[in-house]
Amino acid sequence: MVFCKNSLALFCLLSLACLILLLNAQDSTQDYLKAHSQARAAVGVGPMTWDNNVAAFARNHANQRASDCNLVHSSNRPYGENLAKSSGNLSAKDAVKMWVDERACYNNNSNSCAAGKQCGHYTPVVWRNSVRLGCAKVKCNNGGTFIGCNSDPPSFARNYANQRAGDCNLVHSSNRPYGEILAKSSGNLSGKDAVKMWVDERAYYNYNSNSCAAGKQCGHYTQVVWRNSVRLGCAKVKCNNGGTFIGCNYDPPGNFVGQRPY
Repeated sequence: MVFCKNSLALFCLLSLACLILLLNAQDSTQDYLKAHSQARAAVGVGPMTWDNNVAAFARNHANQRASDCNLVHSSNRPYGENLAKSSGNLSAKDAVKMWVDERACYNNNSNSCAAGKQCGHYTPVVWRNSVRLGCAKVKCNNGGTFIGCNSDPPSFARNYANQRAGDCNLVHSSNRPYGEILAKSSGNLSGKDAVKMWVDERAYYNYNSNSCAAGKQCGHYTQVVWRNSVRLGCAKVKCNNGGTFIGCNYDPPGNFVGQRPY
């Protein structure tokens, strides 16, 4: 009888150990990468690689969220960021699936989310220029799970456009590492028409004095044609009020005081 009890106890311990190993296996580096890569491959985008520096950033923020498990984004982050939480256990695969399921709400032709829907978690997953990934998972004090994934370079324009969907206001992003131009309309606004509005400011720019005409704006135009700005990222969102918000970011940024754009 003692032997049977000991055998049962040993079996339970082994089963628990196997369960723990299974849960840990779902949170491996490869599981995060595989889930992202599958979503990217579905739209013809190449896979990502794991970056320890990006992962360290994700780990630091996840540890900060262990006390409350709230979906609060990290401040002054240099990366794209997706967050997920659950009241119980949450695997890496299931977290990424939640983000990727937003694909149904994303319109690639207009580069926007369906009205009243979210797609800003899906777009960072498949962002073509984001090639480095780092993720972290933490068990929260309330028994829940918090998962964060950061991507580099970030889909900065998309993340910020989604933030403006609630009010459609022309408010610039804070602590941005890029040049930035914004546009909005009370109805639909195409990318072509937004850029045309900025470029039309050329009429107010005086190259000889490197200045705008009195009482006029030309800073949107000069950023568009800034010689050293060679990388571009733009995003469009349908606002809750029916309007349209468009933002474009430029890297390296332009419009330095005392310098000509070209």
